[in-house]
Amino acid sequence: MSFSSTQIIRKAHRSSARALLILSLLGASSLIAQTDNAQPPSNDTIKQLMDRLAAAEARIKQLENHAPGSTAPAASESSAPATPTPPPAAEAAVAAAPATPAPAPEPEPAPAEEESHDHMMAMPNGPALHFRGFFDFDFDNGQVAQQLQYPLGVPTKTSFRAGEFDLFVTSQLAEKLSFVSELVFSTSPNNAFAIDLERFQLTYKPSRYFEVSGGRFHTAIGYYNTAFHHGNWFSTATGRPFMYFFEDAGGPLPVHEVGITTTGYVPSGKLNLHWIAEVGNGSAEIGTPNYGDGVMNFASDRNRKDVNVAAYIRPEWLEGLQIGGSFLSGNLIPANGLPAVNQTVSSLYAVLIDSKWEFMNEFALMHHQITDGGRSFNSPMGYTQLAYHIKKYRPYFRFQEVNIPISDPVTTFKGRYEGPSFGLRWDAFRFAALKVQYNRVFLGGGQAAQNGFEIQSAFTF
Repeated sequence: MSFSSTQIIRKAHRSSARALLILSLLGASSLIAQTDNAQPPSNDTIKQLMDRLAAAEARIKQLENHAPGSTAPAASESSAPATPTPPPAAEAAVAAAPATPAPAPEPEPAPAEEESHDHMMAMPNGPALHFRGFFDFDFDNGQVAQQLQYPLGVPTKTSFRAGEFDLFVTSQLAEKLSFVSELVFSTSPNNAFAIDLERFQLTYKPSRYFEVSGGRFHTAIGYYNTAFHHGNWFSTATGRPFMYFFEDAGGPLPVHEVGITTTGYVPSGKLNLHWIAEVGNGSAEIGTPNYGDGVMNFASDRNRKDVNVAAYIRPEWLEGLQIGGSFLSGNLIPANGLPAVNQTVSSLYAVLIDSKWEFMNEFALMHHQITDGGRSFNSPMGYTQLAYHIKKYRPYFRFQEVNIPISDPVTTFKGRYEGPSFGLRWDAFRFAALKVQYNRVFLGGGQAAQNGFEIQSAFTF
């Protein structure tokens, strides 16, 4: 379709006329809005309104008459008709009509993605990814400074040390579906950095009575292992108790599992009873070919799985009190070709943590028995920790013991280690703490006791 120049000019004049009419109506609306909503417009207001409308109509006719191709005679300004007097019904309608706000502009449509051979994985209004970071930087002096590494008592040099650089990642996929993971950059005795995906859990929680997660998680053995993960800023002391050392640091217990964990609340009044049930691949002995840090993330070396059950109460009659226990059953495949070893881990704990006190007590018994009626090995372990809050300061004391037979065929952490630790935590800033800790460890087998001193700066970012 095409238009002549005359038609185009005529359309332009008509557009100008429409614009003029709209401006006049807006001015009239503004004049009405300035009047008191509780009183009808006065005669003067109505007269001004009608004058503006009449002037607009006259101007529109003038523009139309001057448009090219028009045969109507040109109208002069003096030929404008007299201001019409609105009938009483019209006055009442103007007075009663409420002021209507202009509609909000519609949002512009999102630009279409450019065509590409590669899928860009764009997700409008998709789930948000949230990061939280943790790190600690340490100064160690002595053979049993807290280095989260077995064996203890090995001669070491005074060192500055990078701790764990922990990226804690969460995302809410739906109202009842969430994801959590921990990506940890850590150092080892050979001064190399290693990257470990320490946790990854997809969790479905339809109600407080049932929750199920799949992935890699901290096994619900005792209290400390699920209450404190890889961010040392959360813990009072500079590091984990001996019994909860991680597998790749020589820890004796299966503190990680890859599998399924479930938990929930049991209606129990003021007792607040909770249950936990887990099934997972279990742990491989450190040094077993193709099993890295001892956590079987991809392939298991056995068909039998670890099964762990636990329960705890949080009674309302004493704030901060939690009492619980757990029982794990599984087996281990020795790296030296010996028969499989049945493993059980039983634990009990009582913890009281409130605004002033921190009192944690845990005990576990690890039992190994070679299959087909072979020898059995019992390994008791535990700790007690007491701390008190004085404003920004938190002095603390910990006594711990691990006693594992030297002849145990599947445990890297062997021998007897016990002793006290004394420390002070100072929360100098809201999200940064300075810790000073002294360790005294007595070694079995007639070895001399060892000392260790550490200063740690732990923070979240």
